[in-house]
Amino acid sequence: MARGRRTKRWPNVEGVIEVVQPASSRGDLLPRITYRYSVDGKSFENVHSYPSGTAASPELADFYTRKYPQGSTVRVWYDPLEPSHSVLEPGPQQGDWLVLAFGAGAVLLSIAMLVL
Repeated sequence: MARGRRTKRWPNVEGVIEVVQPASSRGDLLPRITYRYSVDGKSFENVHSYPSGTAASPELADFYTRKYPQGSTVRVWYDPLEPSHSVLEPGPQQGDWLVLAFGAGAVLLSIAMLVL
């Protein structure tokens, strides 16, 4: 979650969606979206990463394929200390909150078991 919050403060530049492949190399239903961007005259290429725990489905694949069509321009947030690290969707992801919720639940359950 901390990394997700940091990405919202990263600088951003305009980038371009280079390639949209219908499925990733892992063979699942999520498209592989490759984008390119430049920072201080140096060009970088990266692949869009999906939030952890994303359940692949044809609907979700269609959503991302329409959201990031090949050749479109996008905002790219990059780490100012390591510009090769970047994201298309800054901020905490849905899976981040789920991990926190399970952790909090486990702590509360442990406390309840100690008290009872």
